[in-house]
Amino acid sequence: MLLKLAPTGPWLWGTATVTAAVGLWLLWTAPWAGGNDRWKLVADQSSVTYGKVIATGEHDAWAFGWDILGIGAWLPMADGPHRPTAFRWDGDRWTKSDLPVKLGDIGPVAASGPSNVWALASGDGNTAVLRWDGRSWTIAHKLPAGAENLAVTADNDVWAFGDHKVWHYDGSTWSEESVSFRAFQVSARSASDIWALDGDASRVHHFDGEVWTRIDLTAALPKAPPPSDWSPPEPNGPRLTAITADPTGVWITGEIGVSSFVLSQTGSGWRGEDTSATAGRMSRDLPPVPDGRGGHWFLGSTDINGYESALAHRDPSGRWTKVPAGGELTSLSAVPGGPLLATGAIGRASGVFRNLQ
Repeated sequence: MLLKLAPTGPWLWGTATVTAAVGLWLLWTAPWAGGNDRWKLVADQSSVTYGKVIATGEHDAWAFGWDILGIGAWLPMADGPHRPTAFRWDGDRWTKSDLPVKLGDIGPVAASGPSNVWALASGDGNTAVLRWDGRSWTIAHKLPAGAENLAVTADNDVWAFGDHKVWHYDGSTWSEESVSFRAFQVSARSASDIWALDGDASRVHHFDGEVWTRIDLTAALPKAPPPSDWSPPEPNGPRLTAITADPTGVWITGEIGVSSFVLSQTGSGWRGEDTSATAGRMSRDLPPVPDGRGGHWFLGSTDINGYESALAHRDPSGRWTKVPAGGELTSLSAVPGGPLLATGAIGRASGVFRNLQ
């Protein structure tokens, strides 16, 4: 019996080398083409990379961003006019939705449900209040350019905040009121339970349905930053950066020097907690995200500048876990009873990601 030997020589070695090279290339590119083993790209839309995502229901979410127009669209280091963009998730796919403004930027977004989503769009010297009613986006109202924050508890309870101003929509008309503070972050549990961070000092204000009251946080604030080999150029005093009010309590993130901390009110008083080691430097202006089980998600980091994102979780008992994201995430939201969604960039992938863990 004759045995047919397998071919040898340069041809076989060349084929093997090419096959191995292709295999290594696929192995290297696969995790980065669509995220990694922790985050999967679900909406390949670079325009929302540095925007925000908000989950408004179990099968409904929105991602907002912008496209740069003019010469800035072709030159990486140049800026230009912005065209706001919006994409809606229906539980299956992401679809672009046209907004009734052609130029400007989308600011805060808030919602009380899938058919009651509101957003502030700046541009043209004023702020357009946009509303999604389940069918289309419309301009519900126009406010002065200083309107920068938003809270929504129902179809007939919408709040916008500006420089010592508050605007309220009751379902039919808008009213304006002067307040003693400049709000830069707000969170509402109901029409009679609204919290606002003061843009000029490390304090918080509470609305009980009738009046605004200033809350003194001095006892819970850190007095000095932990020792660090790196001295930041900004002041070392505590700065409050984001707030979430939910059924478990009121949660506020902040910074002192290059260190992060969390303030919480879960009973009668306020408690401060240094999170430099447990979460890393947190992304500014991104509020804690409730996990639906009494805990919270935070966007932390693995580097002192906060660029390399890490998903940090605090459970109801105060135990922290932190997992590097493998890239830079820019916003975070939780689908009720479902996964976490985030905008950002991981490897060569950018857009909206879904957490796989």
